[in-house]
Amino acid sequence: MRDVVKFYKTRHNDFMKLGKINVSDLLTLFFCFSFFIIGSIVSLNRFWQYDVSFIDFGQYDRAIWLVSRFQEPIVQHFIYGRINVLGDHVTPSIFLISPLYWFTNRSEIILIVQALAVALSGFFLYDLAKSVLKDKLLAFSALFCYFLFEGLQNAVITEFHELTVMTLPLMLTFWAIVKNKKYLYFVFLILTLGFKEVTFMLGIGIGIALFFIKKEWGKQAIATIIISCLWGFLAFKVIIPYFNHAGYMYANNLPPGIIPKALALVDKPEKIHTLFFSFFSFSFLPIFAPQFWAAIFQDYASRFMPANFLTRWGLGMHYNAQSAVLLAVSFVFGLKSLLRFKIIKKYSKIIAIIFILNAFVLFRFVLHGPFLLAFNSAFYKNTSGFNFLNTMVEKIPQNASVMTQNNLATRFTHQNVQLLNDDYATVKPDYILMDMREGQDPNDYYASSANIQGFINIFGEISHNKNYMAIYKTNKQVIFKRI
Repeated sequence: MRDVVKFYKTRHNDFMKLGKINVSDLLTLFFCFSFFIIGSIVSLNRFWQYDVSFIDFGQYDRAIWLVSRFQEPIVQHFIYGRINVLGDHVTPSIFLISPLYWFTNRSEIILIVQALAVALSGFFLYDLAKSVLKDKLLAFSALFCYFLFEGLQNAVITEFHELTVMTLPLMLTFWAIVKNKKYLYFVFLILTLGFKEVTFMLGIGIGIALFFIKKEWGKQAIATIIISCLWGFLAFKVIIPYFNHAGYMYANNLPPGIIPKALALVDKPEKIHTLFFSFFSFSFLPIFAPQFWAAIFQDYASRFMPANFLTRWGLGMHYNAQSAVLLAVSFVFGLKSLLRFKIIKKYSKIIAIIFILNAFVLFRFVLHGPFLLAFNSAFYKNTSGFNFLNTMVEKIPQNASVMTQNNLATRFTHQNVQLLNDDYATVKPDYILMDMREGQDPNDYYASSANIQGFINIFGEISHNKNYMAIYKTNKQVIFKRI
């Protein structure tokens, strides 16, 4: 009888302990799930508002869809014309998403997957932080800073990009280091490298960090650097030239000399703003994690040093996704180094709350994080205001060839579509769609004209082309059909 009672008490204590653990983890899962839902809602509504472009979203979506049909991922490049997408960016890992198109034909699925990948990366950050910090509240503060970082939120809602999805395998790479899983480490590392050709620099940074994080992994650190260099050589010297017959078109125009290169990191107000608020969002703790300095430096150097890539400088694009992972993981290790001080350890709970409050204030009142759109009723009303474009798009048969402008082309990525330009008479598409409303984003006219007037000129040419007839027309929208 005593043995039965003892057994019952033991099982009861184990159950209570498990329940205590699950409460904390379930709250974290709920936070991750909320991030996924909000990210998906904002992304999907922006898609339904035609606030996406064929360049990037459309090209990736078409390439992923073609691979799901076991076809070569040929896309219409804005410079090279029809090429294999690997001739633009070497992103083989992105095709892991392709099987999803066996179950649905809706392009929105890749936006949902993108939000899910980032949400899952947050959960593994929390698990990583628990192992390093041995404190769940501190681990949660790392997750909170990560999810509320404006740069990460903008990456999630800004169309679809490979670097945003890459947050998951990149976070899992660091997770495998902390969990001492060597085999999985190399699996996730290779997956990470496969998301873009430029990740070879990130791989080198990871290898350097590995030397300091786990000294017993010296061979693995060397192997990481070698693998990353080989990937860079293969991507830039073999794969890209093979598919585009030219070479890498995004070659960086770097300033000459060491001092100009260093100054290029802080020579523009937007760069200073990005650096300051990126580190501020993580309470400047990455500064106390020198093992990650090389990885962080290569990230911002690749974004800030080139003179011609202004879109990389701010917090509003997908380039911040990689930065977010590096800053979050270095936050954890920077905090670990500070916990050696007794006063920090003594007040660790209060300090964790300060980190959380800092991230929230920046998100809500200073930077006005884009996820706040999910709580703005006007944002949803704007979505319903685009039914007039839906009506026009729905009139195009699924097997027809189409030429149209940048934002409308995203609705035809699973059929033969090209951006509208002066070459329409040579291309001879079955249908040409035009939306001539004033006040549109100039990016909508990409490849067609720099402004609405130039776009109207193309409209005039097509109107007088005897091979095309207007079959649908409103005050500002028109569909031409080849006859």
